[in-house]
Amino acid sequence: MCGIIVTKKDCNDFFIKRRGQDFKSVLERDGYEFRHYLLHITGERTPQPFVDGNIVCLYNGEIYNHKYVNSDGENLIPLYKKYGYDFPKHLDGEWAIALYDFDKGIVLFSTDPFATKPFWINGTECASYQSGVGGYKMVPNTIHVKKLGDGSPVYSGEVYHFDFDNQHKDTYDDWIKAFKLAIKKRARDNCFIGLSSGYDSGGIACELHKQKVPFIAYSIPNNEDLRILFKREEILDDVMFIKTKERFEQVKEFLKKNMELFKYTIEYNGIVKDSTIHDDPAHVGLGMVCEQANKNNRKVYLSGQGADEIMSDYMPYLPAQSSLKGEFPFKLERWYNFQNGCQESYIAKEEYVAGAYNIETRYPYLDKDVVQEFLWLKQGLKNRMYKAPLTEYLNRNSFPYERNKRGFCPI
Repeated sequence: MCGIIVTKKDCNDFFIKRRGQDFKSVLERDGYEFRHYLLHITGERTPQPFVDGNIVCLYNGEIYNHKYVNSDGENLIPLYKKYGYDFPKHLDGEWAIALYDFDKGIVLFSTDPFATKPFWINGTECASYQSGVGGYKMVPNTIHVKKLGDGSPVYSGEVYHFDFDNQHKDTYDDWIKAFKLAIKKRARDNCFIGLSSGYDSGGIACELHKQKVPFIAYSIPNNEDLRILFKREEILDDVMFIKTKERFEQVKEFLKKNMELFKYTIEYNGIVKDSTIHDDPAHVGLGMVCEQANKNNRKVYLSGQGADEIMSDYMPYLPAQSSLKGEFPFKLERWYNFQNGCQESYIAKEEYVAGAYNIETRYPYLDKDVVQEFLWLKQGLKNRMYKAPLTEYLNRNSFPYERNKRGFCPI
């Protein structure tokens, strides 16, 4: 994770620089100022932007499918030179990309299939947060190319085409293989998770343990099934229980000062309601987890985000937030929470909170292959159990989980 800004004028970097506290670099080129705030995790410590002649590129995220010498981002300009505007289609990972080609007079912006990294666009300027340049939040799964002169559109494309039309697979095996690989790609020694007694964190914890990845599981047990948590503690190598009452107000105040306000909408029973990230007390709970991880020098957080939105659409436990209302249909189409609504809002919670603590978030349940394998499951297999392939995975591995979903309660 990093913070990025490209602007022609003075900018506000107060919140953005928290996303990368290891090194700041600035480059001026053709009237633009490129700022990069580095969170160093993988490879050699490599400041950005990447430069090749008159091509300049800033990038936030992780690329998992290309080898590198010093930094995964070193692949971006060579891929652009090879494939042109469609080069993001050759990426597997989580990213926000800004590539300026001053010879051709264009800028290319791209987000991963779920826009997991916050990215705001204003004309030909961009930033990790709205406070940097204003403008609008870039939507998921897109490639936009604009002219540098007037910002007029040149090209627009989709990064990855999800196939909703072929629900043909009659076993969970391929989903489980994709999930294992998604964890393997994202895991690194000394990563961390937030551990509940439920499904999503349970799947990540189980697979990290099976792959023998050293990690720590931070748990806030207030509203969890303690019997399940204690069983998990017996299996896992390192579980830390966080006491929240004494820290709740301090963390809440810290986030109020150091986390940019994000406004979002969630649909309840067909009515779109406006809210802000500060209205959800769960953001403070995540803050307490990130605070402790930061103290333990843990920089990579594996999030369970996306499992609710993709595999259950909040049924049967939160029907007001659900578009599908309990059943994946025979004719499957993109539903509201798939990339918008709860998905967009809760990704923002993960990114904005973790960003305030200089921590990178990775999303195994939003791996494009994990999602696609779920979409390809036959309708009956999707509807057989709650979060059917994940339930099957937990059962096969005899990993304890609570069968009734509970809302996260930080105090």
